[in-house]
Amino acid sequence: MLHWITDSRAGFVALLMVAFIVAIGVYVLPALMAWSMDSPHRIPITLLDLLLGWTVLGWVAALIWAVMSGNGDNFDDDRPPRRQEPWM
Repeated sequence: MLHWITDSRAGFVALLMVAFIVAIGVYVLPALMAWSMDSPHRIPITLLDLLLGWTVLGWVAALIWAVMSGNGDNFDDDRPPRRQEPWM
């Protein structure tokens, strides 16, 4: 299989397409994380990622912002139920 990729034009194009898809996935990772964790700042994070993500500093800032603001700064999805006081 490696011989097909290195010696044929079609293999090179296939490898290039896979690399491009992986690169786009990594590039939009902070925006995807912000949307999946229901961050209240998901639109600004997405804009920061799309506009300044090509710089490493902008991408890292968007990633940190997405992680810190997701889920209300609480990563425990299975919260214990609130204790209710007795009615009387």
